[in-house]
Amino acid sequence: MRSIFSTTPTYWQLPLRFCLFFVFWMHGSQKVLGLYGGPGLTQFVGWMASMGVPAPLAYLAAAAEFLGCFGMLFGFLTRIAALGIATNMTVAFLTVHLKNGYFGGPQGPGYELVFILLCAAITLLIGGGGNLSVDRAIYTRRRASP
Repeated sequence: MRSIFSTTPTYWQLPLRFCLFFVFWMHGSQKVLGLYGGPGLTQFVGWMASMGVPAPLAYLAAAAEFLGCFGMLFGFLTRIAALGIATNMTVAFLTVHLKNGYFGGPQGPGYELVFILLCAAITLLIGGGGNLSVDRAIYTRRRASP
């Protein structure tokens, strides 16, 4: 079995991880901390409940974005963070944005941004954190020890 810390020994992941960190720091902070004009955790969970999402899943969605962004920043548990983000984006794509079309319109935003974020997360899910990541340091150290 491959380690969860294994990763391709390349550098392309770093700019992608930083982009995802920035996007999900902003969105996760809105949901969890109420920063940047966001609702905060209680109101976010209430809004999700109004759409029929159970509270534990709403908390999990907020955590995936808020904690997942730090996984992206440091390249720590990158695949797990990417899975959480990809799951959030898949749900957002299917339940909110798809019906609005690619660009969206008066009915709401389209799926353009959600789709590219989903693709970026899937890319890191496949490739891992890369050479410049905590995952790579852990994986290399584990392989070197007897």
